[in-house]
Amino acid sequence: MMNFDSGLNRWSRAVTERTFSACSNRKNLMWLPLVPQIVLAAVLLLAPGLAIAWVLRLRSFDALALAPALSVGVIVLASTATPLLGLRYGLLPVGAVTILLAVAGFLAGRLTPVAVRPPEPGASPSQKWRQLAPFAAFAVAGALTALRTLQVIGTPGSISQTYDAVFHLNSVRFALDTGQASSLTIGAMTGGGFYPAGWNAVATYVASITATDVPVAVNITSVILASVFWPLSCLLMTTWIAGRRTAPTVLAGIACASLGAFPLLMMDFGVLYPNLLAISVLPACVALAARLTGSGAATGGPGQVPAVLALLLSLSGLVVAHPTTFMAWLLWTLPMAALSVYRSAPQFWKDRAIARRRFNIYVSAVFAYCALFLILWLTLRPPEEASFWGPYHTVAQALGEAILVAPMGLAPAWLVAPLALLGLWSCFQRPRSFAWAGLAFVIFSGIFVLVAGFPSSPIRNFVAGVWYNDSYRVAALLPVGAVLMVALGVDWAESQLRCGQWRVPAAPLLRRLRLPASLGRSPLIRLGGLAVLVVIAVAVGQQGSVKHEAGQASTRYAISSDSPLVSADELELIHRLPQTVPSDSTLIGNPYTGAALSYALSGRKAAQLHILSYVSPELEEIYNNLGSIAADPEVCAAVEHEKAFYVLDFGTKEVHGGEHTPRGLTHLDSNPGLQLIDSEGDAKLYEITACGA
Repeated sequence: MMNFDSGLNRWSRAVTERTFSACSNRKNLMWLPLVPQIVLAAVLLLAPGLAIAWVLRLRSFDALALAPALSVGVIVLASTATPLLGLRYGLLPVGAVTILLAVAGFLAGRLTPVAVRPPEPGASPSQKWRQLAPFAAFAVAGALTALRTLQVIGTPGSISQTYDAVFHLNSVRFALDTGQASSLTIGAMTGGGFYPAGWNAVATYVASITATDVPVAVNITSVILASVFWPLSCLLMTTWIAGRRTAPTVLAGIACASLGAFPLLMMDFGVLYPNLLAISVLPACVALAARLTGSGAATGGPGQVPAVLALLLSLSGLVVAHPTTFMAWLLWTLPMAALSVYRSAPQFWKDRAIARRRFNIYVSAVFAYCALFLILWLTLRPPEEASFWGPYHTVAQALGEAILVAPMGLAPAWLVAPLALLGLWSCFQRPRSFAWAGLAFVIFSGIFVLVAGFPSSPIRNFVAGVWYNDSYRVAALLPVGAVLMVALGVDWAESQLRCGQWRVPAAPLLRRLRLPASLGRSPLIRLGGLAVLVVIAVAVGQQGSVKHEAGQASTRYAISSDSPLVSADELELIHRLPQTVPSDSTLIGNPYTGAALSYALSGRKAAQLHILSYVSPELEEIYNNLGSIAADPEVCAAVEHEKAFYVLDFGTKEVHGGEHTPRGLTHLDSNPGLQLIDSEGDAKLYEITACGA
């Protein structure tokens, strides 16, 4: 027995070391001074939603788990209202909106009774553990996801070396400078109009309350969304739909931290920060919809009126965080609605003669839902020219990746895939309760196969054009269904064991080992067995998909001499801009090379704050004719108009490997109208001297 314990301990330590060796390095120690800011940001991000959930009379874990979705709704409303009221966006507007909504929720929450039952004083140990299981599952899932997220980001000040990072980081600086993070104002940064700025509002809120630099605030936001919002939302979905048993809850928590497709994939590709926010609260919105349609097995939760209010607030945040994720939620409601109609239609039809008015309302509601679904599906989508993505690989490969929950070339999810398939099987063993969930999982898997494996066509565009026909965006939606399938599969397997359908010969085994038969019924033994299963599940879950994606995504944040967006030399030069460039000056540079990030990283405004920003006629003049500035007075007039007396030269290497260097920004070293005033390696800063002071 001693040898067995010693071997088990050595094995456990070896698994832990192998699993997290990439996270136990000096880079992670750099996060330690930021722990207070991370905790503060997490608390202040959860507080608005927690307050509203509390006045809606949700309690315990339900209130905590619904808080992220509600908080996003509060933050979106606060950020949208501040420019209309002439206020600066920040902690005070968010607090004011929280108080107003809490008062409204308090009044509305009294309109209907709540099914929440407080724990009885004499609860058994198993009942107490069931109440604590979601908290324990969240602690495990949060810790695992946080470690992987830190592994991906590396140092607190790292930036994503990707195309969309230019816009997202600059938008946070723009919101801090203007005091506005509204969807009505963020678009002005690039010369555009409305832009769904849910993530921008959340990241700006974090930056304002933590007083950290833009890259640090963005990374803190990513850590919280991945390791707090996502696990809480997943556990709310699984406990409200699959039930509150201990084993399904714990396995669902481990599963949501064991998939590479989300949240890590959205920190890798793009970078798609808005999708990271939206999908992190999508499971909570699915849970609320299931609660309202009676599509779950769990008891407790809010009454109908509080649930409607919570869903409306959550959806207001979801649609502004990212409209395509709202459409994913809408698609989740389709099998729910179908099951609800399947259950209720026969009785309504039977009673149509004696309850004609009620029957007409029912039929009208069904047709209204179908019409609204179709209208939104056809209209709430990006333009076709933005949905240009083609297939990623073959149909067979896409199908295999969907089955293994390993999209976009990831390694198989060794823990989640078999349990998700078990869950899919169990859904159709209990069709009246869970066939809708299995159908939803199949629908999203089918959409992934369509978009990743089939060539462009009208059908492909009709189905997947909502998500830009982009395999990555659809791939990130698969984990929502997979986590729910894990919970349903484990719950079904446990129910089979409890009712004796699957018999485990524990008693003969105990007799052979000369141990008392009562040992198998001991709560401590059961708890120990669960702990062993948790260790095994964590060890298996952290291999494959999530390990693969963590290693792959970490390369996107690495700052080196050859980084695709901003190299180490370029970053060093940018950090010196506050000492070399006046605060009211504008910097000229090719935004594809990362020069536009001078704004987010140093506060010195770039002429284009996004790679595809609007280019004024004056800026166009500079881009085209800076090389002839000494002979062309119109160039100096444009320079003076834009206050653009400085040029950043980051060479010709662009983030996507293209060639977009304007004619006027070539051969800067031989331009007589420019003077080199700072350099770091190949990165150079010039001052335009031909136009006087």
